[in-house]
Amino acid sequence: MQETAILVRSSLFTGIILSFFTFSCSNLSEYDNQQIKEALADSILSTTESWDMDMNIIENGKLILNLKGEYAFTIKQSDLHETRIRGPVLIKIFEENGDLKSTVTCDSALYKPDDAQFEMFRNVRVVTEDGRKLSSEYLMWQRRLDRVSTPEFVIFISPPDSIAANGFFGDTDLTNYTLNEGGGQVVID
Repeated sequence: MQETAILVRSSLFTGIILSFFTFSCSNLSEYDNQQIKEALADSILSTTESWDMDMNIIENGKLILNLKGEYAFTIKQSDLHETRIRGPVLIKIFEENGDLKSTVTCDSALYKPDDAQFEMFRNVRVVTEDGRKLSSEYLMWQRRLDRVSTPEFVIFISPPDSIAANGFFGDTDLTNYTLNEGGGQVVID
């Protein structure tokens, strides 16, 4: 009989302790909820990987660009949203009417969708449909502004002319541009 009384007290005590923990854990403070959300945002759930990437950007029902790469790693967190693309990378840029405007190739790229900005690295080559060509080791493209630029050395070919310069700023079809040369600027129309 004495063993039964001890067993009843022990199970009663265990039940009270478990009830206390269950009740305590179910009512988290706002601070605790925020900490959990931040921890989940920092987790592996906010990253993705893709092989043989083939991405289309469509606006107003029209294809704006097609991007292909060997491998892509996307990070999406509250303060960072970008896709790192390993190549070879191929980007085809289209006119509003659907015609091909320019083709870009490079070894790797960084895409920031929130800013509609691409950065292309190593062996960057831009070729327009009318035969203009730009070569550099780095190029930034601000897609919404239709602007490309680099502070790096460039070789620009606009048949029948070609020029080498340190720096380029222009549009994606390479018709309106500024070339920097030896500390000065030469504007070619």
